[in-house]
Amino acid sequence: MNPSSGPDGGVFGPLLSVIRHRVAVPLVAFALMVSACSQPSPELPPVRVPAEVVPDVVNPADVDKLFPLDGGCLLAVGTGVRVLEVLEGMAASDALRPGDIMTSVDGIPVSSREILLRVLEDRRAGEEVVVEGTRAGAPFTVSIAPSPVPGQPGRAILGVITETRLEAVPPASLSEAVVDDRLARPVLVDGGIYRYVPLGAVWTPYPGVPAEQMAEVGADLYAVAAGEPLSLVRVGGGEPIAIDPGPVVYESPVGLLEVVVSRFHEVIGSVGGLLLVAGEAAAGPGDTALAVHAVDPVTASVEWIRPLGLSDVGTLLVAADAYRSPSGDRALVALVEHDVAGGGGSELFNYYLVDEEGEGVVGPPGTDQFFPTTGVTGWYDDDSLIYLVDIEVPQIVLWSLGTGEHTPLRAYTAEEASNLRTVLPVGDGEHIVEVRDGEVSLIDVNRPELTRLISRGCRHMPIEGMASG
Repeated sequence: MNPSSGPDGGVFGPLLSVIRHRVAVPLVAFALMVSACSQPSPELPPVRVPAEVVPDVVNPADVDKLFPLDGGCLLAVGTGVRVLEVLEGMAASDALRPGDIMTSVDGIPVSSREILLRVLEDRRAGEEVVVEGTRAGAPFTVSIAPSPVPGQPGRAILGVITETRLEAVPPASLSEAVVDDRLARPVLVDGGIYRYVPLGAVWTPYPGVPAEQMAEVGADLYAVAAGEPLSLVRVGGGEPIAIDPGPVVYESPVGLLEVVVSRFHEVIGSVGGLLLVAGEAAAGPGDTALAVHAVDPVTASVEWIRPLGLSDVGTLLVAADAYRSPSGDRALVALVEHDVAGGGGSELFNYYLVDEEGEGVVGPPGTDQFFPTTGVTGWYDDDSLIYLVDIEVPQIVLWSLGTGEHTPLRAYTAEEASNLRTVLPVGDGEHIVEVRDGEVSLIDVNRPELTRLISRGCRHMPIEGMASG
């Protein structure tokens, strides 16, 4: 890593000088849109496609009946996509009926309306799709060729108004299943570990007892093995994995140094196929610094080490958390000042944006624009993050890593913010998760009225860089 592109110094070289910053249920259905590359037929009569429809059968009372406030911990599981209305003269008018439950398209399971949209978005107008589901409890299969939307090139429509069909289940009733989705994330619910797909409303239990600090690589969770020097443990089974401490070569401001791991503190996140582990590293006897270690849990080796150095007031910096990008090729490491007297970290101080090779920068573009905040909450998409700030009213702010710009994304009223704990991006650039006291919901940022319950009555804690609810 070039001296100008990452955390320099520690006791290994000149002190890192950085600028101090504080970084800062009603379901609504709508017509399913499909991207189409073909041009619409000019012979077709104009079609009015409603932007949204709020059917009488979908209201808060129905949600409260399904998820009673006194029902204990209940998770919202998607079981398909219910057809509420079929638009006359459109593609689905002769194939689907109100009340149909769509469960797959072209063999791909669709557990929610959001997943159905993702499956259909690349289909062209006139290109048949095979829809499977149930009608009055009996299975059915139909083929539908999406209709073009006159006057709107690049769009096609099935012509149905839908909602996600939810089932309320206690966590203990869930069974293991294969989850293959890049947006799936580990979550703690009432002390148990589950993998959850926010857009699909899919939950699966994860075996093993939660560790105090964990991170995921692939489908496996890892933590630092207690009482084991330089060892990791895979949560859910297996013996501790002894890690080779090195040495590895570190390109410091004063030249190349061979650095070894001297201690692991905790796993804070991951990037690519590597775990990011906060700890200590040494370049020689008595020459030790706090550092981030990138560890390959498969080969049990340390791939690179980055000493963190000191703040501008001479306080040690500690890696407190890491946020993995949706594609997994970068991570944002949150740095805090280390309170030597108290033995812990204090306020958020700066950020280290790093890739799998260890190349990165301290203080990515735009950090001088941060408002007071409790910190970044995650990646909105592969090029931007979000954080919360309270200026007159609580706001979600979008931080572009490419331009450094900070753009308000959503503002809350005082009533809406009364029990809001945190806001977490899903990572697709369209949805966020609102964590409130006793209730967690999925929100469409562009259309915040499209809200879907995630859980109610649970102690719900996403594992990576997130607060409990």
